[in-house]
Formats: sequence, structure tokens, C-alpha cells
Amino acid sequence: MPPSENLSQRVYEVIRQKLILGELEPSAPLSIRTLAEEFGVSAMPVREALRQLASEQALIGAAKKAYRVPDLTPKAAADLFFVRSVLEGAAGELAARNMIGADIRGLEGLAQETSAAWVAGDARGYIKANFAFHSAINGRAGNDDLLRMIDALYARTGPWLAQGIVELIQVDRIADGHRKIVSALVAGYAKEVRRLVEEDAQWAIKLFQQMV
Repeated sequence: MPPSENLSQRVYEVIRQKLILGELEPSAPLSIRTLAEEFGVSAMPVREALRQLASEQALIGAAKKAYRVPDLTPKAAADLFFVRSVLEGAAGELAARNMIGADIRGLEGLAQETSAAWVAGDARGYIKANFAFHSAINGRAGNDDLLRMIDALYARTGPWLAQGIVELIQVDRIADGHRKIVSALVAGYAKEVRRLVEEDAQWAIKLFQQMV
């Protein structure tokens, strides 16, 4: 049997990905027993994974109580997206100096996927392609600490972003955002990439303000 820490890491990664992609809704409870059965492991690695996610503020948990997904207020969600926009803008500027042809082609494909999913009203498909698009840029920034901070914010904001997109989808506002970022990357305009990435993330702030 794999060591407990390996099992815990596997559970952690799966749940974290579900948070990022909005597959877990705000306030959703997470039962240690149910998850242990789902993963086919004992309660210990599940408890360790949930504890780690709670330490990263991606979950809320207390002794002898079930863990749950935070139910953020619109202001709290908007505040997190403001921080995310600043960090992702910095990552975009750094990444613009490291991009190669294969990176650009990959981003072009992902930009098409996000636009197609949005127009089709496929909220889940959009969220998945959107995360892949931004992760591809962030991963080329060459700064692992920055990447970890951004990913932690994705886990905290994913459930709320999914809810906002499902409830308030706006095709015209988002359709060309990623294409503009790709164009700036192709041109090598690092500062413009930063501005556009920040603008793309800050769009979510306006989304949440409409939910008040």
C-alpha cells in the first residue's frame, strides 16, 4: 500500500482541482467518511488532505465538525479576485518574455475553447478551459512561489466563479478577452499583457458586484 503521505497528496490534489473547476459549490459539506469510501482509503489521508486545504483557506473546518466549502460574500470574492488580478498580471508580464511558438499555439487553441464554451453556455467547459489558459501563461513566468500563490487563490475562488458564471453569463463581455492577451503575447508587449490579464481577472469583480 502507498505511504499515507502519498495517499493524502492524491486526495488533496483531486479535491483541490474540484474546487478550482467549481465542481464543489459554496457551502458544500465534505464528509471524511464519504470521501474515504470514494477514494478507497482510510480516514487518515482524507483528514490530512482536508486539513491542508483548510490551512490554505480553501475549506473551512473545525475539530469534530465536517469540513465545508467557504460561502464567500460578494465583497470577499471580489477582494480575492483583485489580489488574483495583480498576481496574474505580474505573472503574465514575466511570461511574455519566456514564450515560444509552441506556447502561443497552445494558447490560441485554449482561447478558442473558452470562447466556444462561453457562446454555447457551457459554464463548466468555460471554467476548465479558462483555468488551462491562465495556467499555461502563469507556468511560463518562471517563478514557482508566484505560481503557488495564484493557484491557491484559484482554489479559493473557483466555487464562487462557477456560481457567478452559471447565474450571470454575459457573452459579449468575455468573448475576445483571451484573444487580446494572445495578440499581445505574439507582439511581445509585456506591459500590455499585464494590463490585459489584470482586466480579464477583474471582470469577475464586476460579476460578483451584480450578485449583491
